[in-house]
Amino acid sequence: MKENRLPVFSVLDVEKRFLLRKGRNGPVELRALDGVRLDIEEGSSVALVGESGSGKSTLVRLLLGLDRPSDGRVLYDGGDLQQVLSRDRARFAREVAFVYQDARGSMNPRFTIGDIVGEPIRVHRLHPVQHIPQRVSELLERVGLPPSVAVRYPHQLSGGQVRRVAVARALAQQPRVIMADEAVAGLDVSVQASLLNLLRELVAELRVTLVFVTHDLGVASYLCDRIAVMYLGRILETGPVDAILQGPAHPYTRGLLDSFPRFDRPLRAPLRGEIPSPVDLPAGCRFAGRCPCVQPRCTSSDPVAQPLPGGRLVACFHPLSGQSGPT
Repeated sequence: MKENRLPVFSVLDVEKRFLLRKGRNGPVELRALDGVRLDIEEGSSVALVGESGSGKSTLVRLLLGLDRPSDGRVLYDGGDLQQVLSRDRARFAREVAFVYQDARGSMNPRFTIGDIVGEPIRVHRLHPVQHIPQRVSELLERVGLPPSVAVRYPHQLSGGQVRRVAVARALAQQPRVIMADEAVAGLDVSVQASLLNLLRELVAELRVTLVFVTHDLGVASYLCDRIAVMYLGRILETGPVDAILQGPAHPYTRGLLDSFPRFDRPLRAPLRGEIPSPVDLPAGCRFAGRCPCVQPRCTSSDPVAQPLPGGRLVACFHPLSGQSGPT
């Protein structure tokens, strides 16, 4: 009999608003997140996908406990995240690791690589002090770097090497969850592929939960088993990677797929129109002004997520059917 376990994270109708200024008619706010719901299951790998400004990084900051939601709740193991942090912040900090997009900027330039990778081990007291150098060597080898790198400094390493050090530092704290924000962006294709292979192997071998922020659908499909497609602070579609890429249900997801370059066909027309301002969102569906399938109802009512077969959810009044994505 399959054991019913709570999701590692549950995001329940979360809103995150930032006050920009006080206007004559009241405060002017930016809605970075607006009614987000998402479950992240133990051992899963979830890609947060969307254009810039969709709210991906803001959602990760809430999951990490770096920001509080303006409304709604974030749960960790079924308990309110803020209460979890107040009871045992150190445990949460060890169990949830983060790999920064700017890996080099996240490292103290005065620390050697050995100090950087060994710091989580010392802070969380995971190994005796005398055993830390050996553990650092093991971690560096695990991410494909020679142990001799330990005596070097971040500025002496290439971009790909620094990203590997960032992964080693995350692994050093023996995490339950790894979150990564555009962790392979800006790298050469060969270096990017090598790092993706490494992350994929680690997730499978260590059975950690992965939350990966990316704008690249190719990266999402290779690395993750589920996708959450975000647009202007909302999740428009979620589900298994293969199902969504082979047959997207939301027109926005379809547009993202069409905009993704491929070698075997010409680049199709990108999504038309401009992204509305998150400060002044339109009535109805926020994608209606760019949607090729827009109907009158879309401009007056805001769709909520509805279940589809295969464990999918889509927030659309007229979901696509019978259309295949790129194979």
